[in-house]
Amino acid sequence: MNFKLGKVVAYVGRSGADIQKAAREFFGKNKIYPNMPAFENIASLFNEWLIFDFKLPSGSTVISEYYLKNPDSLPDRLMDELKQIITTSVYDLFEVESLNKGTDLTVWGLFTGQRYRVLEKSLSLSLGNRKGCFFNRIAKVNGNYYFIGSNPIFLPVVHTDRSRKMFKADNREIVTPKNALFLLVPPKSAPPKPIVTEGGIKKIQQKLQKQFEELKAKYRVNATFAKLKNFLLNENYKDHFADFYKDIIAIGITEEMVVENIKFFQDFWNYFPHKKLRGKCPAERYREVYG
Repeated sequence: MNFKLGKVVAYVGRSGADIQKAAREFFGKNKIYPNMPAFENIASLFNEWLIFDFKLPSGSTVISEYYLKNPDSLPDRLMDELKQIITTSVYDLFEVESLNKGTDLTVWGLFTGQRYRVLEKSLSLSLGNRKGCFFNRIAKVNGNYYFIGSNPIFLPVVHTDRSRKMFKADNREIVTPKNALFLLVPPKSAPPKPIVTEGGIKKIQQKLQKQFEELKAKYRVNATFAKLKNFLLNENYKDHFADFYKDIIAIGITEEMVVENIKFFQDFWNYFPHKKLRGKCPAERYREVYG
């Protein structure tokens, strides 16, 4: 790939982009200053978001406007590469599956649910034998995928096939460099939510029971709500509650139902009793401790 995105970044000043507005939209209430830790990485994420995701008054992005205007009078071959970048670029949280040092690596896009073979020399060398994830942007140019985003922030986390499905199903928003920013600048804590009252917990339980009956009909499962409550009551895991999502299949809940309704099962786990909590639900115990 021969086109350099630095040309688009340099064009920002001529594009009419409101940089202050963009900064407010990207950083929110977080204060950024030059001598703070990881400032270069933060600035790089902002530049990437600014050219690919920020909307100009025209409704276009900076990179699209650059392509339409070609302000640097670039030759056709470079403009063709730029067009390919615009039309194929994908921002995602990529998990490393395998690599050929010095040439390429194969990654899985957790939000897109797709596998990509990406030509990349330096990253394939620097990763060594590490497994994990990183945010980045890829684009397909002249038949090959390349990383075209900011320097990656590596997370030593891997996912099972089941958790990959849940990750993709739980995606409700477009992923951008804003997501990666929170790894460097954690968002300011929101004020604590009011602790749910005893009456409020009962109302939530009733709502969840009604929701379960609707899901039961939709997915045509045989499990009853009483059976589901009993299963949760007697759960006994050595590691953590994530095993609940795996073992629940044994009582007739389908994997499809779990994957596509993960929020329901999270709420169910939080608002119904567990023997390990002396017959109380996590929401009740939370209220007792912090109320």
